[in-house]
Amino acid sequence: MRCLIDTNIALRLVDISSPQHLMVKSALSRLVLQGDQIILVPHIFYELWAVMTRPTDVNGLGWPPELAHSVINGLNSQFLFLADTPAVFDHWLNLVSLHRVSGKKAHDARLAAVMQAHGLDSLLTFNETDFKRFGISVITPTDLSSGGPTL
Repeated sequence: MRCLIDTNIALRLVDISSPQHLMVKSALSRLVLQGDQIILVPHIFYELWAVMTRPTDVNGLGWPPELAHSVINGLNSQFLFLADTPAVFDHWLNLVSLHRVSGKKAHDARLAAVMQAHGLDSLLTFNETDFKRFGISVITPTDLSSGGPTL
């Protein structure tokens, strides 16, 4: 199976000071041990870069661009990277129109569109409720650490 990881998962994976770092690491390890593919897409890297390089006083990590670049290269070499395709836009426009999405939730719809365009099986995220309306399979690190749903 192929599982897209949300930005909040990637962020906690790279931020070893995060209270959820070990939970995320364990969840991803479980997926890999099951033979599942972990997927990253450009959207995740854009959001991840913004948080990693944003100052700490505005809810960022305050990392220099050189460190952010190195971290992204590391993730890109560790997991499967899928590039955007023209189909992503068509799926996204359909989702935001159908579900009357507005504001920041359009970013969530974009990840759901990526999943549809690439035929991905699940999304690993901490924000399960943000994605349920799009009709995609969503799992959380808690599900995996508690022996709950797997792919």
